Amino acid sequence: MPDAAGLPDDALWRPWADLPLDLLRDISRRLHATTDYVRFHATCKPWRDTLPPAPCYPAFLPWLLAPPDSAKHRMARCVFSSSRSTRRGTSAATEISVRDRRWVISLVDGTAVSTLTSICSGSGPSGSGLTAGVDVADPLTGSASSASATPLPLPPFSCDDEIKWWVDHADAVVCGDGTIFLYLFGPVHRRSYYLPVFNAALLRPGDTAWTMVHKQYLGISSIGDDPCSCIAHHDGKIVARYRNWCSHYIETRQVDHGQWVTPLPSHYGKALQASYLLESRGELLLANVLANHAHSYTIASFVDGLSVSVHALQEAEGGKTQWVKRDGPSLADRVMFLGSPSSFAVDAARFGEISGGGCAYFVLKSELYGGIWSKLAVKRCRVFKYSFLDHRSELIEQLPAEWDNDACMWLTPPQPSIASTEEIREMIEPSHTKAAGGPQFGPYFRIYVGNLPRNVDSYRLGQFFIKYGKVAEARVMCHIKTKRSRGFGFVTLATVVDHEHEQEHAIAKLDGQILDGRPVRVKFADQKQPHVAC
Repeated sequence: MPDAAGLPDDALWRPWADLPLDLLRDISRRLHATTDYVRFHATCKPWRDTLPPAPCYPAFLPWLLAPPDSAKHRMARCVFSSSRSTRRGTSAATEISVRDRRWVISLVDGTAVSTLTSICSGSGPSGSGLTAGVDVADPLTGSASSASATPLPLPPFSCDDEIKWWVDHADAVVCGDGTIFLYLFGPVHRRSYYLPVFNAALLRPGDTAWTMVHKQYLGISSIGDDPCSCIAHHDGKIVARYRNWCSHYIETRQVDHGQWVTPLPSHYGKALQASYLLESRGELLLANVLANHAHSYTIASFVDGLSVSVHALQEAEGGKTQWVKRDGPSLADRVMFLGSPSSFAVDAARFGEISGGGCAYFVLKSELYGGIWSKLAVKRCRVFKYSFLDHRSELIEQLPAEWDNDACMWLTPPQPSIASTEEIREMIEPSHTKAAGGPQFGPYFRIYVGNLPRNVDSYRLGQFFIKYGKVAEARVMCHIKTKRSRGFGFVTLATVVDHEHEQEHAIAKLDGQILDGRPVRVKFADQKQPHVAC
């Protein structure tokens, strides 16, 4: 079999392009990694240009975002692409740099629903605060998407300096019940305002004013520096977990914002690596990542000793709360993405068989040896997966050295916009003909060419029509089994604008032209007719 490196580009993607159109459409619906989806559409150009836009997209797996750097940029990485080439946990996953826009993440599916600036400084369409479906830039591309919405009130900040402090230092999420939860750690002493150790602003669905919470002590001073610290809002309560024996609660529906503590579940014989709070199906879950105690680890021994325990917050007798352990089978139909400052869980059915269900993905920074004979330990951030069904962990990817902080978060990308070949060609090929005084070409259009001689292939077909205009693509359709020409094909071309109805005029001029002794039959392509390309 010839080496793929020695094959022309056309031969590399031809096996995919030759598949039946219905099968290609079905494959497209099963690609849950954004990079795989885009590569697939870039490869199968005849299928993409022949069919109308897909009525629905697959559910896309989230991207991993690193904490912002000093230049206010984040690295975004797709760790689920099937094109990854793994060896000892390393990979060639797609990675891009994006500007940090202080996104407000939905705890339902991890999508960016707004920005912190929109909430705090009233930069929505109406200039008066966050809006439901607010103008939000695409987190990965930066392109804007606007939607009409109803503006919401601003939190009662005392001055512009306080607004700026919240925008620069606060974190925000949208809870499962629609509550907008902003929180900020202090203390902050300024001439114009003062903020205590813990500060929060909540706006529940239907409320016309924000609920402000200020506490001098919450058992937690920050969550960015300690992977075992986390905070969430659920059922009217602010829940904070710190590296100690208890979790702290604030009842936000009471005027005095009462506060109490609840013991945390113990994990004897295990070393706590990280803790995460997340909502799932109306419950607040506490996920603890645990490892075996050891003086040093190899990658294999560390992975074998990793586990994730999950506890649900439930009401106990006397109005108190307690953490109740959840077993593996009860989590079999969901996938957890554990990150900082926010985590979320989604139904496993959204991603088909790619995730398997009943699992959790998380990032840990640890110093590990490559093997038992390794003399040098490598301290890196790594992505792991833990299965609640067979209680086994696996290393998904060792992140590059520049990912030196494990306070990463997951973000679900929006639906990608797939352009047609014609649109792409018009974007990358600037028109110089008009400025140079040459012929001016109209837009590209697709034609059906019939009555082709059996010896005419796609290259010959393109060369025949190139004298009548600019050919973007030419394809002769072949039988699936025999690979022999079926006597027709498709051509995408643009003709010189020399007539009021140039496309109809071009069809009339091209129909009946002689190719290898045969008059070809030309008409506009049938957008719904399935074919297989040679």
